[in-house]
Amino acid sequence: MPPIKVMIVEDDFMVADINKGLTEKVEGYKVVRIAKNGREALSYLRKKEVDLIILDIYLPDMHGIDIVKEVRKKEYTVDFILITAAHDVKTVEDSIRFGAFDYIVKPFDAGRYLDSLVNYKHLKRSIVENKVLNQDKVDSLYLINNKKKDALPKGIAEYTLDKVRKAIASCDGPFTIDEIRIELALSRITIRRYLEFIAETGSLKKSFQYKKKGRPTIFFIKTGSS
Repeated sequence: MPPIKVMIVEDDFMVADINKGLTEKVEGYKVVRIAKNGREALSYLRKKEVDLIILDIYLPDMHGIDIVKEVRKKEYTVDFILITAAHDVKTVEDSIRFGAFDYIVKPFDAGRYLDSLVNYKHLKRSIVENKVLNQDKVDSLYLINNKKKDALPKGIAEYTLDKVRKAIASCDGPFTIDEIRIELALSRITIRRYLEFIAETGSLKKSFQYKKKGRPTIFFIKTGSS
């Protein structure tokens, strides 16, 4: 599948740069444009094709929903993920009515955003790979952006969980938090939270190696369950 072309529409250049970095962390995404206002975004769309727009609602020249309306009126084949501090009922309702793929409220957890990108990529891949869809496949496309969203507790993001699981899969025997931390470049606290969550699901068990002084070293062992 070709790279998913993304335009970020955000007037704060620091936030735009952060969102660009997060977006390109997910394999298969390429940020092709950062627009600082609505006019710039719409002008770019008249010349170039974009698959996905990461859109802030509050822009200096236009309301984000008006950009979505204009894009739908012009019938551009582009999708939206809204990232915004706006969370009033009407704005959320309008975003649903005009077909936004997702709506993320600022300040947001990076894992929540990355999960949304992963789910959108799954949607695009399903559309590309299937020329004819039966009812089950249609149902899966409609529900894909909610996949596992309610199944994970607060503080556990699907994207990061998947990375931790892949790191665990590469371990041949018992491993420590620090071994996973070095591979993923995440904080020790974050890695421990994810390993504890996976252990609660039964896929890992803990073993303690006691020393004469200090706290015991915790080892995690794969159980073979999924």
